[in-house]
Amino acid sequence: MGTPLSKPVGRVSRGVLIALAFVTWGAEPLAAQDTPEGAGGAASDTLGILTLDEVRYSVESTYPPLLAALIERDVREGRLRSARNIFDLDIFAKVSGTPDGYYEYTTVDAGLERFVGVWGATVYGGYRLTEGEALPDYYLQRTQGDGEAALGIRLPILRGGATDKGRTELAQAEVAQRMVSPFIARQRLDFERAASVSYFKWVAAGLKLDVARDLFQVALDRTAGLEQLVADGLRAPIVLVDNQRLVVSRELDVIAAEREFQGAALALSLYLRSPEGDPIVPGEDRLPPAFPPAEIATELNLDQGIIFAVERRPELIQLELELESVELERRLARNSRLPYLDARFEAAENFGEEIYADRSVTEFRGELAFKFPLQNRDAGGKLEQVEAKAGQARQKLAFATDKVVAEVRDSWVALQAASNQTERAGLNVTLARQMRDVEAEQFRLGASDLLALQIREAAAFDAEKKAVEAFLEFYTALADYRAAVAEGVLVPEDPEGS
Repeated sequence: MGTPLSKPVGRVSRGVLIALAFVTWGAEPLAAQDTPEGAGGAASDTLGILTLDEVRYSVESTYPPLLAALIERDVREGRLRSARNIFDLDIFAKVSGTPDGYYEYTTVDAGLERFVGVWGATVYGGYRLTEGEALPDYYLQRTQGDGEAALGIRLPILRGGATDKGRTELAQAEVAQRMVSPFIARQRLDFERAASVSYFKWVAAGLKLDVARDLFQVALDRTAGLEQLVADGLRAPIVLVDNQRLVVSRELDVIAAEREFQGAALALSLYLRSPEGDPIVPGEDRLPPAFPPAEIATELNLDQGIIFAVERRPELIQLELELESVELERRLARNSRLPYLDARFEAAENFGEEIYADRSVTEFRGELAFKFPLQNRDAGGKLEQVEAKAGQARQKLAFATDKVVAEVRDSWVALQAASNQTERAGLNVTLARQMRDVEAEQFRLGASDLLALQIREAAAFDAEKKAVEAFLEFYTALADYRAAVAEGVLVPEDPEGS
């Protein structure tokens, strides 16, 4: 009885079936600025009733696994930044020549080039200077006195034109970045569902503890009266012994209920944390007086829920993006089956003293190159692989969609059944209490015995426990349903955006 979680025993039950709306279950996930009252993580003795919104806010702001999931944004951003290296500006420089030979010359060649991404084009600009006795057939090596400046473009016409490995990796990195939001949303749904269930288990454990204490107190209070009745010879001494046994038995039930409550509080502390991230074990002083009403909101429509879930379930959005990534691979594989047909266009301007008469001041140059592996087995094999991966991705998406629909239907049925259970459990409590009260009055008048009263009290006790469990099952089913329909998950307005 003297555990840290104990409190004075009261005669009156909290009333497990009283409809007190102490939580706003249907609230949207709390934003960082929407701190609920009492969510500061201070000592429990300075706070009021612990609400579900407070627990959900704690999950949103301090729950380590969710914070770890949020860091995934940085991981994906790093991948995207790395993939953008294809647009990096490259500088090149080269020195060549024959310092000792029949023709002695030195050529310095330097410049900048950058991939622009439009049909795989690369633009470049550079400067070249050749000094010495350049070989006569090295036409392009020779420059006039002050060198040559050139601007050019390299353009893949077939393979590498519409797409290439670098652009594919960049596009896949952008898709991966877009997958972060549904990934985090999936984690948030799972964590908030688990936190909600843990919260209601804690409430249920507290209510069961109250019921056990009430039952114990009834037997304890009856002891003094029985002692007087035995002393007056109105009751046999064995009746007092039986009641003392009952007191001990019910005290054991209280101890067991206290342990269950302690375990539920510790489990809840994983989700309820201080602003510094330290777990907070909620005490009995923060327990609500009852469950909220077990009512199903009118907006919880099954057909609408299925449509909502198919549109918003994060794992479906992730699979759609995975399929998009595979489609990018397929584009690359198809392009890789084409021949190489590359063109280069360049404009060059020579400056300074005219050393070579056959070099014009301004020149325009062009080049066209063709290459094709006859078997091309590498490209063909990769295309087969990607086609198979695309088929797998479509099947995974189809099955996941069917699974989501099944989960929504199952959670809906469970919610309806749990709602009916709470109604019948309430009636059961009412009837059991009536029978107990009648039996207690009969015992007071001497028209009944202690055994019959014990049976009625135990039946009322069991009825109240079942009512608590029915409400717990209802709110667990409600948490499952709302996770199944992805309540609070926003569909990206621009799913094709980067």
